[in-house]
Amino acid sequence: MISRNLPNFLLKPLMNFVLLVYLFFSKLFHVDFEPKEKLDDSYTKFNSFDDPLPVIEQLNYQEILAEAKENGQPIKPVNRRKPLTVEVEKCSECGAPKKYLYSFGHDPDGYQKLQCKVCDHQWAPEKPELRSSNRPTYRCPFCGYALSKEKERKHFTKYKCRNDDCSKWKNEHKRYRYRAYDFDVENLEVSRPDKEPVNLDHSQYGNFIISKAMDFYVGLGLSLRQTKRALKLAYNVSPSAQTIQNWTVSLAHRLGPNIKDLDLPLSGIVAVDETYIKIKGSWHYLFTAIDGKNGCIIAQHLSKHRDAKGAITILKRIIDQYQGRDFVLVSDMAPIYRTAVHAAKAFLKTDVDHRQVKGLFTDDDNSDEVYRPYKNIIERFFGTYKAHYKRHKSFSSFDGALAHLTLYQLYFNYIKPHSSFDNKAPLVVEDSRGQPINSWAQLIRWINKTDK
Repeated sequence: MISRNLPNFLLKPLMNFVLLVYLFFSKLFHVDFEPKEKLDDSYTKFNSFDDPLPVIEQLNYQEILAEAKENGQPIKPVNRRKPLTVEVEKCSECGAPKKYLYSFGHDPDGYQKLQCKVCDHQWAPEKPELRSSNRPTYRCPFCGYALSKEKERKHFTKYKCRNDDCSKWKNEHKRYRYRAYDFDVENLEVSRPDKEPVNLDHSQYGNFIISKAMDFYVGLGLSLRQTKRALKLAYNVSPSAQTIQNWTVSLAHRLGPNIKDLDLPLSGIVAVDETYIKIKGSWHYLFTAIDGKNGCIIAQHLSKHRDAKGAITILKRIIDQYQGRDFVLVSDMAPIYRTAVHAAKAFLKTDVDHRQVKGLFTDDDNSDEVYRPYKNIIERFFGTYKAHYKRHKSFSSFDGALAHLTLYQLYFNYIKPHSSFDNKAPLVVEDSRGQPINSWAQLIRWINKTDK
């Protein structure tokens, strides 16, 4: 069979004919669809914030051993003839010690399996798994029915009650759902540099040159090589670009833990959003929380992903900063912030007044439009930081980016003059002599409480 291409002079008439046929039949079979109620355009569905947490059942080998002993069938340790070929300390399901474990063949992939004599759990310890199989049993708080896994996401698993006799399903016609996170919400901390490349106290250049390097690199937004040249021209010293980078990371590592202890004038309105910066050619996401009225940075968190974990981390830092006081959280319509508010309610026992502003322009149908000016404040901050960081193009390391962000937060709050604050910093602090702090040398001494 010979196939031939359609001649070009026939293509246009054919397409016109198809279009006319389509328009003719579309008029004949046109249907106007109008929903009975306004469709919900939210990104995700959540339970009511008033829903209780599920009943969690976690196997405990001590309880199983005690129950077996009461029933006259005590469980004895394994009478082992050969040692285990797999290094393991306890059962991954009930926590029974090694003496209750024995080998149980191999799985289809060839990995050695073990079985627990206490709970009969079987698993292959050396087999790599994307998500830990050791999880408790979650039961619906309304009917006691075991929740079934609905779907898996990167940092959490969604469970759903499928019992048709559940009181929530009968009364509200909604299924009970629960999100089990694979991280501990209470232990989340914002990102900080975790190492100190050099000891600043033993530097041959002294604190004066280091503080001036921070003025050029962080304050003026110069690159490392431009900072090196500026120090040569201004003070006739020539530290290498790597040395300036080491100063930045070490100083951020030293000052970072003290940021959370600084007393910020909180107004009760917090605007939160995220933007992206490039690190070694890859995009990373910078979560930022800014006070809506005072304009100071409350917290920042750098993450490789724009996900719920990053949003929960920045929200937990805000909650810790407010220390139990109420505040209004203003964000865009991104579902990760809705997830964070839900997690704060469930795990941190904190009710957050969440206001979402949709889009870039005014929406009269949105009752939260009065909070749009606070959202615009953080968008303006991102524009300022992007212009400041433009010379860097891309950070060479994650720690280097973290260090720059940490020091820029201090610079923005305490040193940088703002036109909206009469060319003063948002937070004006004084040293022990009553003089306003306006340089890195003064700020470092003030934070370290050596000149406060």
